[in-house]
Amino acid sequence: MKDNKMLRKVIIPLIFLIIFSVEAVIGFSAINVTEGKQDVLYSYKATPSGTYSVNLKDNNYTDSKTIGMNKLYISKLVNNINAKFNYQYSGSTEADLTYTYSVNANIIGEYQTTDELENNEVWNKSYVLVPSETKTLHNELGFTLSKDLVIDYEQYNAIVENFYKEISIPMDAYLSVVFKVSVRGVPTSNVGTVNEESSYEMKIPLNEQAFQITTKSKTNEVQNISKVTTATRTVNALKIIVALGAFVVTAFAFYKYCKTFAKKNESAFERQVNRILKEYGDIIVEINTLMDISNMTIVEVKSFNELIDLEAEVRIPILYYGNGNEGWFMIIQGTQLYRFVLREGQE
Repeated sequence: MKDNKMLRKVIIPLIFLIIFSVEAVIGFSAINVTEGKQDVLYSYKATPSGTYSVNLKDNNYTDSKTIGMNKLYISKLVNNINAKFNYQYSGSTEADLTYTYSVNANIIGEYQTTDELENNEVWNKSYVLVPSETKTLHNELGFTLSKDLVIDYEQYNAIVENFYKEISIPMDAYLSVVFKVSVRGVPTSNVGTVNEESSYEMKIPLNEQAFQITTKSKTNEVQNISKVTTATRTVNALKIIVALGAFVVTAFAFYKYCKTFAKKNESAFERQVNRILKEYGDIIVEINTLMDISNMTIVEVKSFNELIDLEAEVRIPILYYGNGNEGWFMIIQGTQLYRFVLREGQE
């Protein structure tokens, strides 16, 4: 007997749970999701760079006539600057490329103020050092470019000194020398277009007793032309229908099992109450809270059938209230409460 109870309470529900799980796995497996991905079709890298050396005037103070990079230079001893600009482009496959390069210089004067201004530039004068030049290449993996020029530091410094003498405005001035390269092209595989912009800048202070040259590159890391595949989702309709149908059948079987199990575990008293409520549900109202009956005259009715007869006579619904192991069936008429009490073990 104990084994049968264990079977009904634990093992059979566990079997249903396993069946539900299998049906869920079948249902979810009917949905196939393919993740999106990014395929690199062409990649390229552009690297601008530069070197320089500072040439000195003839003087009695230094033995060397040329000073290398990243030094401190005395302005009155400097004659000119040898600059070399380099550029390297490399691609993953051959491409038709068109590149344009130029070198331009700007004298920029910035107003000296104690206030923090977003733009304190008061003077800008432009010079073309290397005019824009364009070249075209076919079926090349890449190319290198090198350009040498001499920057006449003494000339630009004299321009700033004269400006300062005439205008007499306190400012910081410097020469910005910018090497620019732009590349346009199409890989031979025709997978997209190249659109690359790079630059290398030398910043040379002017009208200072001593100065240092700073450099800055503007370029991008490796760039890719990619093909992006979006995520896709496919549904096996047959699997979904089979899984859903099996789930409905299993759910119905589980419901019937639970109902049967609950019925088997009902006491004789509960079965009798449920039978009455089901059979006479049209004239019985179930209540959860008992009203105040302390001022009523309670008339005990010997049988439920007599209460039915009374209901048919007065046309007042029967109230049912569960009170522990008792079930109260009542009709209230004025101050009279007619009550039939069904008890545990009562026939």
